[in-house]
Amino acid sequence: MKIVSFNINGLRARPHQLAALIDKHQPDVIGLQETKVADEQFPLADIQALGYHVHYHGQKGHYGVALLSRQAPLALHKGFEGDDEDAQRRFIWGTFADANGTPVTIMNGYFPQGESRDHPTKFPAKERFYQDLQHLLESRFSNDQPLVVMGDVNISPEDCDIGIGAENAKRWLKTGKCSFLPEEREWMARLKNWGLVDSFRHLNPEVNDRFSWFDYRSRGFEDEPKRGLRIDLIMASQGLLPRVKDAGVDYELRAWKNLRTMRRSGSNWADRQAQKSPSADGLFFAVTAVCARPAPWYRHWR
Repeated sequence: MKIVSFNINGLRARPHQLAALIDKHQPDVIGLQETKVADEQFPLADIQALGYHVHYHGQKGHYGVALLSRQAPLALHKGFEGDDEDAQRRFIWGTFADANGTPVTIMNGYFPQGESRDHPTKFPAKERFYQDLQHLLESRFSNDQPLVVMGDVNISPEDCDIGIGAENAKRWLKTGKCSFLPEEREWMARLKNWGLVDSFRHLNPEVNDRFSWFDYRSRGFEDEPKRGLRIDLIMASQGLLPRVKDAGVDYELRAWKNLRTMRRSGSNWADRQAQKSPSADGLFFAVTAVCARPAPWYRHWR
């Protein structure tokens, strides 16, 4: 099973990048964040034409998440239990059968950014989102079940996930800017204590130069070495961890900003027939992709 998490930063503006991602990785399940489209305007037919069942939870102009799958989910849920009608559309999760028929729960979230610890609404909203996720895990699951939490988590879990320079990092901490505040690290630590494992860091403990967010204003992606943060994760439960095979960051889609660029690069995405991705018993493949903000990255499970 191949799994993709993609912060698409506007689904209707970047169908070419989604199509290119599908061509390259042939995923079985795709989690989209920042779809930025109301449910009634979601391009359902276009996505279905790519060969996917589609479930979405969005709103006009902001936030929005979706799960795309080759096979219909065994179960599907939108938002958290306590969400009201005005809640931001940031979370969707479902259960899917792997190649052996084993149910695997996949949670996809666009976690609040928080802005800074002094923000009267955004920072509490970020804390509440993490609390809601923690409650969901503790009340309905055990960590020996096959489970994935993926998406744009808006926290760099460790210092080696921070690549903006020491002085910038100190300034962010001093001013209370979000992404690696001690409070945020504590929220992440609680998820890990429950039993979630950052698959990239698990397999790449020494890597300190792979990021998923780049400030386009300072051209952090174009610089060498690149400057950014790793704030997009695929976390596996203890029950899935023994099947983790590989994890990495795929920067290629980040460079495909438009259709013309993709055509020059030789990507053949138009007018193709949807193909089922190859699947092997016990194998999982996962990809995290982001366009104009973070860069794509991938995971492999076995």
